[in-house]
Amino acid sequence: MTVTELARRLGEAIAADPILEKYKAAKAAYEANGELRDALYEYETQRSILSDEYQKSDGERNEGLVKLARERMDQLAKQIVAAEEYRDYTAAEQDVNRLMQEVNTTIGSIVFGTSACTHDCSTCHAACASKQNDN
Repeated sequence: MTVTELARRLGEAIAADPILEKYKAAKAAYEANGELRDALYEYETQRSILSDEYQKSDGERNEGLVKLARERMDQLAKQIVAAEEYRDYTAAEQDVNRLMQEVNTTIGSIVFGTSACTHDCSTCHAACASKQNDN
């Protein structure tokens, strides 16, 4: 079996992991929430307005518009983080990132014979060789 074939099998195993299943469900719910999507779009629009104003010189900047954009962004941010779908999606995304980091660290340590050991076992994943040796 080639490395590419093994990589494909690893990718399939990762895709079937419960962490990825949870992520896919959270992403679908996040994307299906029209109110959340609208709030995110408006937030980015307000951020763009604010960015445009800050690129202007002090004399040209519309401070009233800056104030309004900031206030609206604050309101939208509260609305966005209050949405269960947003919280579930970001938590699931963090779980996927941790899983991928564990996979990449494991592969790197095997391929390059290195270890990213911090000597603080609380920073390691469950399959860490040091943790396995301690048991």
